[in-house]
Amino acid sequence: MSAQPTFITLGPTGTCHENALKRYLELQGLTSVRIELSEDLLGDIHRVRDEPDTFLVQCSAHTQVHLVTERYYKEVFVIDTFIYPTKELALLVRHDAPDPPRSMGIVAATRGYPDLTRWEELIDEPSKPVVARHLLAGEYHAGLTHLHYASEYPDVLRVEETYGAVDTTWVVYGARKRFRGQVIGNAVPWLFTGEPEPDLEYA
Repeated sequence: MSAQPTFITLGPTGTCHENALKRYLELQGLTSVRIELSEDLLGDIHRVRDEPDTFLVQCSAHTQVHLVTERYYKEVFVIDTFIYPTKELALLVRHDAPDPPRSMGIVAATRGYPDLTRWEELIDEPSKPVVARHLLAGEYHAGLTHLHYASEYPDVLRVEETYGAVDTTWVVYGARKRFRGQVIGNAVPWLFTGEPEPDLEYA
């Protein structure tokens, strides 16, 4: 492997993907890496096939995860997975929105959190920072995005609903096939037997 592998994940900066990737790299002890942020993971998965020492990390909740997994299934493989929460999520509404607000920006992977029937117009966006940017620009009345934007722009935004940080799984893709016929995972029988959790140190 080169001294500086490349890891591609969903951008722009500030996404849950970027945050989770950085924690994963800390776990792996990788300090000399190149992180590239993309708004089109499906369009960039070819780079894992074509460019040496290039990897891609995608949330399993991403609506295109099956397409990314399948596009080059003979050449690009799932090589690892990990569990890490999203950043804190919330439904934010502009102070100047009508009552009730009518339009909302949302990422397709987060459509399960709010009651969508209350909205006259839903605008799909590629990532939650993009939702925040367009919400702050007044392009819609509300947006499901990261909670911290409400405290950063209190004169513009208020919190309508809070969902918090949600544990989810992340998929790591690489060009070197790892599966060799045996299950790859952690042995955690205590999760299913009712036994107390062992006293373990977590990274």
